[in-house]
Amino acid sequence: ASVWGSDSGAGGKGEPVSLVLLGMALSVAGQVVQAAQVVAEEWLLKEVDLPGLQIVGFEGLWGLLLMSVAAFPLLYCLPGSDHGHLENDLDAVAMLRSSSSLEMVIAVYIFSCATYNIAGMAVTGALSAVHRVMLEGLRTCIVWVFGLTVHYCFDPTSAFGEAWTDYSWLEVTGFLFLLLGQAVYGEMLHLPGLFYPELPLDMHQRASPGAIKNFASPLPPQRQDERTLVSPVIGRYVSPNAQSL
Repeated sequence: ASVWGSDSGAGGKGEPVSLVLLGMALSVAGQVVQAAQVVAEEWLLKEVDLPGLQIVGFEGLWGLLLMSVAAFPLLYCLPGSDHGHLENDLDAVAMLRSSSSLEMVIAVYIFSCATYNIAGMAVTGALSAVHRVMLEGLRTCIVWVFGLTVHYCFDPTSAFGEAWTDYSWLEVTGFLFLLLGQAVYGEMLHLPGLFYPELPLDMHQRASPGAIKNFASPLPPQRQDERTLVSPVIGRYVSPNAQSL
């Protein structure tokens, strides 16, 4: 299937162009929302100085409230093919209660989502939101390599495998661009024609120990308070730090 919604296997005409453009616009909007989320998380971590686990808990709480108050009731009220509803939540709860295997899968899924968000928050706190987004883009590389391994090393007929196609080289090029962007942003690779300011920063002024390998952007140098105060004892101007002593 192409991005224009045509299905070459079925020989159909595909989806209308308006729906395809709507789907593309929603995908772009989703990326914008995700970018705003990671930027807000970095602001909460480094400016507001909230703990990472607390931010993850707040995100989960707000997500639970929005789904319980708005999403689930709306999906239940809209007409659909799920027993007359677009999404029958009561039927889903009954299915969970009647299947221990399904409960185990849901529990593993919840645990994986929790560990993923905690690990992502740790990356944002130690490095930056840009590094986290770049590393998240490389997740698909691991999944892709896993699919190729299953197809060529274990079972070519497995649904978890993926064969090498003519467009696989395009996917490899995309992953290489991600690595290149990571190296350029971390100043591990200097491109000709670009200006790289040299700031005399100590190691304690960097964002994290990972900055030793230039994976994190250095923090700006601390500005000393240049305001002066009059000392009531010696009758001359001194700095606030000297007055505190």
